[in-house]
Amino acid sequence: MSGSVAPWKRPGFGQWLPSTVGHETNRSEESAAWDQSRAREWDIACSWKLDRISRSTLHTWQLHEWCKANGKQLASVADGYDLTTPVGEFLFGILASFAQMELETMRYRAKESFNELMRQGRWRGGWLPYGYRAVPADDGAGHRLVVDDDPEGMNTAAILRDMIDRVLGGQSINSVCAMLNDQEVPSPLDTQRIRNGKEAKGASWRVGNVSTLLASHTLLGWAEVGEMVTGEDGKRRRVTRLVRGDDGQPVLRAEPIIDRATFERLRAVLAERKNPVLAAANRANRSMLLGVAHCSCGTRMYTVTGRNHAYYRCGNKAIAGKYCEAGGKSHRRDRLDDLVTDAFLGEVGEVEVIRRTYVPGEDFAAEIADTNRALDDLEADRRAGLYESGQSLERFRSQHRALSARLEELTLSPVVPGRWVETPTGETYRERWESLATDEERNAELIAAGVHVVVLPDEFSSAEEMFAGVVMGEPEGDEAPTVEYWRLRRGRVELRFPPELEERVRRLGGSRRA
Repeated sequence: MSGSVAPWKRPGFGQWLPSTVGHETNRSEESAAWDQSRAREWDIACSWKLDRISRSTLHTWQLHEWCKANGKQLASVADGYDLTTPVGEFLFGILASFAQMELETMRYRAKESFNELMRQGRWRGGWLPYGYRAVPADDGAGHRLVVDDDPEGMNTAAILRDMIDRVLGGQSINSVCAMLNDQEVPSPLDTQRIRNGKEAKGASWRVGNVSTLLASHTLLGWAEVGEMVTGEDGKRRRVTRLVRGDDGQPVLRAEPIIDRATFERLRAVLAERKNPVLAAANRANRSMLLGVAHCSCGTRMYTVTGRNHAYYRCGNKAIAGKYCEAGGKSHRRDRLDDLVTDAFLGEVGEVEVIRRTYVPGEDFAAEIADTNRALDDLEADRRAGLYESGQSLERFRSQHRALSARLEELTLSPVVPGRWVETPTGETYRERWESLATDEERNAELIAAGVHVVVLPDEFSSAEEMFAGVVMGEPEGDEAPTVEYWRLRRGRVELRFPPELEERVRRLGGSRRA
């Protein structure tokens, strides 16, 4: 059992201690914890050395304070401290600090050992990155990772590439997870168990795990490790960082599953979907107007099921204590869908669908931040005394020189931003709409077109139909007004189109307005 685990949480030691050690509790909770433990059966807890009790200074002192308050003592055979004197307590604190320092040193050595194996292109064991498998190294020394393209095996690389193609093709991660679960494709957890000769647990694919998998640099064959760090807010959280070689560059421990350009496109698509509106398009079995329709009070509308029909209603109705300033009327889902469909196709049905494709640029901001962090980590380890010997000190200097040179190179490199390129499809929105079979597909099409729907409290007659540009800000001098969106009102809905879509309507000559 790791020395970092609190003594009262260990299976063996914990049975002799109440679970309330180190916590402020009332008398009844404390009494119940004592009754559930064997704390009344001993007076002295003796170990060979203090670090056998704990390797955490905080836990050691918490246990010591509890012992003092309850007439018990901690003793060790080899350390020889006397906790009945101030000098003995001082020595006790020093020994507890040394125990924690030794734990941190062992962790560092283990981490460096793992990282060194990765720098040598060897597999260190443990959890296999999805899309790879471990094979014996050619020189017989350990194992190495290879892309799992074996058609007679798990073939996880092919599954992963199919997932990436679907996401880049416009499918939501939610629908990709549903497809994988429907086809009973083993999840990463079950894949690992099957490879280890164990029975699969039937674990499901989940959106969060797939999102992390698709954003990981392991797709490029780079080595990543997870670490616990303390943020500026003082909270500990787990972060993932790249393992770097002596030259400061990411360690390539295996062949990439996808190329760099595809990886950058994938990350751009995932980043774009963090938009709250686009996040709605990441749900399976969604309604046609989810993330598109908004109440006139400005809140997004959601689907609710009534006795005979499904309805759209203001999201504020689902929040206790909230109310809708516009009255919060519910609207039949099928009728509102039909109304929006007629208005949308009536305006842009003959316009050609344009697809946006992301072209990766050369923006080094992320790599500059990562290099700065690598330098900070390296210098923090040096201050902690982890590079004292001659060999390790030379490695520190080598890595620091390489990272500093790389940082200067990146800082001076010109930045070419990534961009979205519009590609004609040769298909009109009406033709595209008629080929869509589900509300989920129609929802994705409306979101891709940039359509925003506002459901009005009162219905407009056809004579009151209007189409106007909504100006963003006040133009200065001779500047032309900047149009944020164009709006079309029909019946009870107001459709808002992005300016570029209305421009294509004008070029087509189908607009009824000058």
